[in-house]
Amino acid sequence: MLRFYGEQPPALLANLSAGGICPHCKEGTRFSQASTPFPRLLRHDQVKELVVSYFCELCLRAIPVHWNITGWNGDHPNVSNPKAVLPSKELFNFEHVPNRVQGEIEEALDCLSVNAFNGFAALCRRVVQAICAELGAEGSNKVEKQIKQMFEITELDDQWEDLAKQIMLAGHDGAHPHLPEVNSNRAQVLLSLLRDLCYELFTRPGNIRASAALRAEAIEDKK
Repeated sequence: MLRFYGEQPPALLANLSAGGICPHCKEGTRFSQASTPFPRLLRHDQVKELVVSYFCELCLRAIPVHWNITGWNGDHPNVSNPKAVLPSKELFNFEHVPNRVQGEIEEALDCLSVNAFNGFAALCRRVVQAICAELGAEGSNKVEKQIKQMFEITELDDQWEDLAKQIMLAGHDGAHPHLPEVNSNRAQVLLSLLRDLCYELFTRPGNIRASAALRAEAIEDKK
């Protein structure tokens, strides 16, 4: 996902500092602009969009970014709606995460990689439903009911139920055009909540079970 430091688009192209997850090395870093548009040619021909080449400051490979030209300030184009031509999926820790849940998360990350923020949020709601089903909650079209039942089963603290409900509410926003739109900042927070929830429900308990199994194996070897 593209991120911008300081001034945010729409803005003058020259004033924007880009960064994000590199589609090549998969590391989070800043991107430096490697190509310069020909403003006189663009203005003369009334070009409405352009692709600017950036490079990853870690691996130095090219990252093309598509921009819409919204106006001009002298010879400098105002730009908006950046889209990475080579989308990169955010990293996610799937250790001990069940296949059904992982599949839903993978599809959500596909949406996020192309800045489809509303689609990402809507699929995060599906992730919560898949988690509920995986942990024994009965199928229902009422996600809140499933969440409540899931946390009755797991006996986790209320804060984790509240976290799951926040994901659900963002999913409602993404699925319904009359509700608040999900933007880049909301999507990043939503991804963080989803990571925390999966770690608490699957990865941490899985690591505890694995540690106990290894200890039992070591005791058995000593006999």
